Amino acid sequence: MRHRATPLILLALAAVLAGCAARTAPRVTMLGDGVLRSPSPEEAEAYCRNFGAPLRFVPPTTGRAPQGEVTYRCD
Repeated sequence: MRHRATPLILLALAAVLAGCAARTAPRVTMLGDGVLRSPSPEEAEAYCRNFGAPLRFVPPTTGRAPQGEVTYRCD
């Protein structure tokens, strides 16, 4: 006996998986002591937004950063 809800459950599962695969994850490098580095300010904002934490930019700890790269904390 086949359940009527099975096709709907499979369709919902496929939609969730497609949504997760379509969204790109922000690229983040953890430098230690809560300091993070991302290749752009937009990716830094996206990462902190995942946790609902405010973004605070900090000066690079290791010399000069490459063009566009930001160092920050999610406080």
